[in-house]
Amino acid sequence: MTRHALVTGVSGFTGRHLARRLLADGWSVTGTVRSRSAEMDGVEERQIDVDDWRGLRALVAEVRPDVVYHLAAVVDTVTTPDLARLYRTNTIGTAAVLDAVSRSGTASRVLVASSAFAYGRVTHGADKIHEDTPLAPITAYGASKAAAEAISQQWWRQTGVDLVVARGFQHTGPGHVGAYALADWARQLAAGATTLEVGNLDVVRDYLDVRDVAAAYLELVEAGRPGEVYNVGSGIGRSMRQMLDGLVEAFERDVAIRSDVGRFRPSDQPVFVADVAKLRRDTRWVPEYPIEKTLADLARSALDGATARGSD
Repeated sequence: MTRHALVTGVSGFTGRHLARRLLADGWSVTGTVRSRSAEMDGVEERQIDVDDWRGLRALVAEVRPDVVYHLAAVVDTVTTPDLARLYRTNTIGTAAVLDAVSRSGTASRVLVASSAFAYGRVTHGADKIHEDTPLAPITAYGASKAAAEAISQQWWRQTGVDLVVARGFQHTGPGHVGAYALADWARQLAAGATTLEVGNLDVVRDYLDVRDVAAAYLELVEAGRPGEVYNVGSGIGRSMRQMLDGLVEAFERDVAIRSDVGRFRPSDQPVFVADVAKLRRDTRWVPEYPIEKTLADLARSALDGATARGSD
């Protein structure tokens, strides 16, 4: 019998890759979109805001999913121009999704996608960040995700909705667009830029291929322990200078690099790397994509996008 997955935010970066994996594995997929379509064959899209309690109840009752992947979110890690929308979507939206699932009683599990930004500034001296590290968010986005996690835990304890929380670190790969360092650099390089203005390249970050993120979500739904939080990252720290050098190498071009102190973030901490021992212990997940492949595929997709825009 075909299993049915509901993916909120299916048109997002991770949502599209997750839907592809689910379809390839034989799942039937319904996805919620707010405005932008995922434009994916095989995905049944429903346009709905995730903070629409009544609409979500009706949708889940109709679709009767076996599993729900709650990915829909306003992802704005720094500027947050619309706080009301951010909290409605990321925090209240999580409660609305869990309410709809608990009323339907059909889903065997919900995966709630959180973010490492919920950690905020980490002051302990450990090399890597463990799931038990206290949450102290310093951005509105991080606070919205920390609140969504608290709501998820309360819902699990009170209603018994079987869920796991995936606390994702930074990820990139083919199709990554927007105001994110690697995606923006790739866009500029694909457009022929000869100079890139950059922020602090000395900070160390944990980047995972988005396709490995999707694979981790699948594994957590199958094998994660109920009510648990799992870091989803590579567990490998790389400086942003290394990441930029790798991306430039993928484009096979020379480019001048200029440091712009205006791009430095006061919230940046020197090292931010995931401890993924818990994820590896409880699931069969092993990342498949080396960073060189990730950056090469990001470069290729950026070039394809530039070509497509040029032909419009």
